[in-house]
Amino acid sequence: MSVGFNTIPGNVLVPLFYAEINSGGTPYVNFPRLLLVGQKTSAGTATAGMPIGPVQSEAEVIALAGAGSMLQTMYRIGRRNAPFQPIWLLPLADPAGAAAAGKISLAANPGVTGAGIVRIMGRRVVIQVNAADTKATVAAALVAAINAMGLPVTAAVNGTNTYECDLTARHVGTAGNTIDVKLVADEANALVPSNVTITAMAGGSGSPDLAPALANLGDDEYDWIAGPYVDTTSLDAVRDFLDGSSGRWSPTKQLYGHYVTANFGTLSANVTLGNGRNDPHVSIMASQASPTPAWEWAAALAAQACAHLGNAPELSRPLQTLVLDGVLPPDDRSKWWDIDDRQALYADGMSGYKVTVDGSVMIDRVTTTYQQTNAGAPDGTFRDVETMAQLMYVTRYFRSAILNRHARQALADDNPFNVSNVATPKSIKATLIHAYNDLVALGVAEKPDLFAEYVVVERDALDANRVNAALPIDVVNQLRVFAANITAFLQYRTPSGAVAV
Repeated sequence: MSVGFNTIPGNVLVPLFYAEINSGGTPYVNFPRLLLVGQKTSAGTATAGMPIGPVQSEAEVIALAGAGSMLQTMYRIGRRNAPFQPIWLLPLADPAGAAAAGKISLAANPGVTGAGIVRIMGRRVVIQVNAADTKATVAAALVAAINAMGLPVTAAVNGTNTYECDLTARHVGTAGNTIDVKLVADEANALVPSNVTITAMAGGSGSPDLAPALANLGDDEYDWIAGPYVDTTSLDAVRDFLDGSSGRWSPTKQLYGHYVTANFGTLSANVTLGNGRNDPHVSIMASQASPTPAWEWAAALAAQACAHLGNAPELSRPLQTLVLDGVLPPDDRSKWWDIDDRQALYADGMSGYKVTVDGSVMIDRVTTTYQQTNAGAPDGTFRDVETMAQLMYVTRYFRSAILNRHARQALADDNPFNVSNVATPKSIKATLIHAYNDLVALGVAEKPDLFAEYVVVERDALDANRVNAALPIDVVNQLRVFAANITAFLQYRTPSGAVAV
């Protein structure tokens, strides 16, 4: 075997000792980024449509995206669910359209003294109510308290009826329709339904154009992308951005990534949405309603995925039972998904959750919207988000192994004299088999013997400088169903028929 050098020339005549230091390469380690896609206010200093990060604190996000912005609350809940992951922002300007609006209206003077409590986006807004207060006084107090909260909704006393508190989403767009406003009913409250009427937030229209903002991500990797946009135009933009033929999953880009969002609606509406999509790079968490707005659901779920599906062996474990910290379930228990609902959701490409005894929202299953091949045949290969995370990791691991070992080598059919830095199909195959064995040891893949038998590495018939490989990957699966046939006996009998004692 000959020894090759990168920097020491072969014609050195001056004695004596020369040494060059080279890297032998290290195994692939992933550092997944969480990208929060949401709207900024005009007060935010960040440039709309341009990624910025990593951001380290909520105060930094407030400066960049504006106080009370969608991105501020997305960061807050995202950081709760992914304390150590790098978080980036993709701030968007408000689109053309209308901001969602609602109302809190008092029918009469309260006539009681106590705490008046309204809940907006799951946050308690508390005011002091006195028996002598007029309804206009209470409305003004609500306006001041709501505006002091720094929420993605602002309040103002109605210009005609001073006993009405008008609510307006800070952002234009349909996402504002998911802002929940309710009276608190599970504790003493001076504001009661007989005297207070709440008009739900509605009327928000328009969605930001995601395509140009996503294009500005360039060649930077963002494994988990969270946003509240589930309209057809937005989902199509994400599909084209991540597509496996020309987008981030294509062999020429190899950047990868997965979009996580949330949709509020009936079971029928969610199933219809899932049935209308077929994208392995999008996961949509379905809920009928929630005090927590859709953008916070998306940020929390993507953050959990970023924290758990980035590195082996954790990325092979299912996300089921992980709690979405800070996310609240529907107030109405009849709107919690039951087992039949979740079966329907998963069959149609939607993700679902369960609610624990203490009211926490717990991931049940995160699917992609992929359900069939391009030919229309049913296909479950890319159903689960964990599989997509494994494929990102596996591909990058193989890439790292090839680049570490063969990045600057000659190519020959054979190397009988073991000349250094001459690659052959056989040596490349050995590298791939070794890397696959690593993946098995990491709990990402299985059946290494079959991989070694079925892997194909060969020189291209038309391009002498090219090597082609077929890599049959058998990823580790997730334990999702345990089925037991429990048969009852009044008394066991032995094989001979005698009663066992």
